[in-house]
Amino acid sequence: MKNITFLLFFFFSVLTLNAQSLDMLKGINVDNLSDTQLEGIISKMNEQGISMNQIDQYASKQGMSKTEAAKLKNRIVRYNDKNQGIKKRSSILREKSDNEDILDPAVLKNYEDYKLKQDSIKANKLEIFGQSIFRDVNLTFEPNLRLATPNNYVLGPDDELLIDVYGDSEASYNLFVTPEGKIKIPLAGVVSVGGLTIEEAKSVIKKKLSVIYGGIKNGSTKVSIALGDIRSITVNVIGEVVYPGSYTIPSLASVYNALYVSGGPTEKGSFRKIQVSRGHSVIAVVDLYDFLVYGKQCNLRLQDQDVIKILPYSNRVSISGEVKVPAIYEMKEFETVANLIQFAGGFTENAYRERITAYRNTTKEKSVVDITMPQFNNYLTEAGDEYKVGELLKRFTNRVQITGSVYRPGVYSLSAGMKVSDLLAKADGLKDDAFATRAVVYRKNSKNLPEITSFSPADVLEGKNDLKLQREDSVHISCILDMKENEYIYVTGEVVAPNRYTFAPGMTVKDAILIANGLTNKADQGEIEVYRQIKDLKVLNENLHKAIEYKFKIDKDLAYSDSAANFKLEKEDRVIVRSIYGYENMKQVRIEGEVKSPGNYVITSKNQQISDLVKMSGGLTNYAYAQGAYLIRKSKKTDSEKKLLKTVAQNLGTKVARQTEASDTIDLKKNLLNEMDIVGISLSDIIAHPGSRYDLILEEGDVLSIPKMLETVNVSGEVMMSNTIRYQKNLSFKDYVDAAGGFSSKALRNKAYVIHANGSVNVTKSFFGIRSYPKVNPGSRIIIPEKPAKEKLSTAEVISMTTSIVSVAAIIVSLFKK
Repeated sequence: MKNITFLLFFFFSVLTLNAQSLDMLKGINVDNLSDTQLEGIISKMNEQGISMNQIDQYASKQGMSKTEAAKLKNRIVRYNDKNQGIKKRSSILREKSDNEDILDPAVLKNYEDYKLKQDSIKANKLEIFGQSIFRDVNLTFEPNLRLATPNNYVLGPDDELLIDVYGDSEASYNLFVTPEGKIKIPLAGVVSVGGLTIEEAKSVIKKKLSVIYGGIKNGSTKVSIALGDIRSITVNVIGEVVYPGSYTIPSLASVYNALYVSGGPTEKGSFRKIQVSRGHSVIAVVDLYDFLVYGKQCNLRLQDQDVIKILPYSNRVSISGEVKVPAIYEMKEFETVANLIQFAGGFTENAYRERITAYRNTTKEKSVVDITMPQFNNYLTEAGDEYKVGELLKRFTNRVQITGSVYRPGVYSLSAGMKVSDLLAKADGLKDDAFATRAVVYRKNSKNLPEITSFSPADVLEGKNDLKLQREDSVHISCILDMKENEYIYVTGEVVAPNRYTFAPGMTVKDAILIANGLTNKADQGEIEVYRQIKDLKVLNENLHKAIEYKFKIDKDLAYSDSAANFKLEKEDRVIVRSIYGYENMKQVRIEGEVKSPGNYVITSKNQQISDLVKMSGGLTNYAYAQGAYLIRKSKKTDSEKKLLKTVAQNLGTKVARQTEASDTIDLKKNLLNEMDIVGISLSDIIAHPGSRYDLILEEGDVLSIPKMLETVNVSGEVMMSNTIRYQKNLSFKDYVDAAGGFSSKALRNKAYVIHANGSVNVTKSFFGIRSYPKVNPGSRIIIPEKPAKEKLSTAEVISMTTSIVSVAAIIVSLFKK
């Protein structure tokens, strides 16, 4: 009873699935189907086990015409043919990526390192010629289904024949070949066309139609027969193939199409022995090199149930080096090195073609064979041979060079018996500045070692001592100017363009000043000095003086001084023009803030003071806060002082960096190298006592800043909450700190200080433990520093200290006992 129940349940389930399958085909318009919708239909067919042969059965039950069903089958065949090989490749990649997803990062990192290593190995490894073509997703070998019907095409079930009758009579038939190989022509009857070629079928159909249309016999009625939708066939791909199995492809597909969708030969598969079997016999052996090397396609048409078998390879050799397509090639019997070079695309431009080196396997070990060019056509390849094509030597058989002071330096060809005079003639001769007394030739001796020989260009041009040239000789003609030391004079001081200038014989002092664009307005025309280096060896050895000084007078127009005009300069002379004594450029200072006329003012005397600047600006306004005024002054440092400060900053910065943050090092360097200083002044005392010790003398670039009345005091640092508090005259330092929450636990109270608005600083003083905090003024800033952090002793240090104390205590006790 249970078995019967199970069978009924199974039968009911099959009926339900079939019903769902039939529903899938309801109302389908094949021409309007997108690839996505078609993929969904194929997926459902695969899930429900519906084969291509069952589509006709399901279509008829759903009221779909045979024409529409045939269109659907052809769409499915073409879709599978286009995507089958790609899908298999992508499915492998998906499996790989899915497996990678479950790996932990450490394992995945090891795998990526391994993969990178394998990729680098593969990059240096020769590929099997032709394998890459089956990995290219852009090349599918998809058959062209829009071609004119080939006359040798053999008709079979599901092929569609388009029959047009025109002329005296007109008719049109779209007929599908039945599984029995027949078509039924209305009024004419059944015609057997299965197994016939298109050409044979045309003759049979015309004969059958001539019974109805008499005009066919006398030619007044014509008949056109063409192939419409084609059937699909199933072929089997076996042997050394990447994806062996059965494949449904269009009947017009070639062997190449079937090989592509199956992934092509494996690494062990042959590219030159691919058997096509039909029935019980091999009908063809396909050589892929005909397509890969020569571009010839196999015209063999596949038929249903054909078997394509890829045999293992029998003879592979490799060729590398200077060939266009280095790879591993499969060679047939009696193929030679010349065939191999042809397969590899021929030699590259830099190939050494006279000889190829071959590495051949013997029964025990490897051997080396030199194959010369005359042997290429006769030398037969053997399995495992490795051929290496060398590169041309980077040397020339007939090159000579000439460089230096000739009109056309460069590379020239060496002819038989050529001499230096011939090379000079090719280079259009020597330049005027050529050093004609001696020239050198760089060459290689019989042992290929470099050597130098020399000759006289002047003698060669006169026909004497002409040197014979050799291959790779390089002749160098020196230039007189290159053999001289650079010669300069130096013009400094009050000239428009002080600089170093090239010396020329005959140059005078006036010439030197003219080259330097003349004198400036500050030039002292009576103080022009020339310093000349002493070159006399006797004077240098006997005297301490190393230079001589000359003085001249000259006016701005470089006149009234014959001595300066006639004094000849020598190389390395120093011409110095002094400035007029007491001459200074006008200097400016600035006053800003609460004065009646703020702005820039010119210093009119060397002893002008701050009080004078305040008077010049009209005095203070009613809102000025004199106690908060400060002076900004440019820090004037000489070059040597700047270098010293930079060195100090670097050394101190290194020491600070060991004990504190890197930012402190940067701040330290900024402060040391800062070019602006704030000078604390007491403007109230300056105004009350002008000319007193408080009244500073102004310098160029000074900026006097006078703020308006300030009403707040800022408290920051180690307080409970940094704050800005309104200034009150009766409040003390402690009151302001309390207003900010009081001192924190980290506060260093005895080091608290106040920065006043004018830049001056007052610190906390302590006498016998009694602190005296500084006075607070409007605009002051109270700073509470932090206690230095105390480093805790490590366990080892505590143990060491305890041990030391105990040891000392033991010694003391023992001394007392004695």
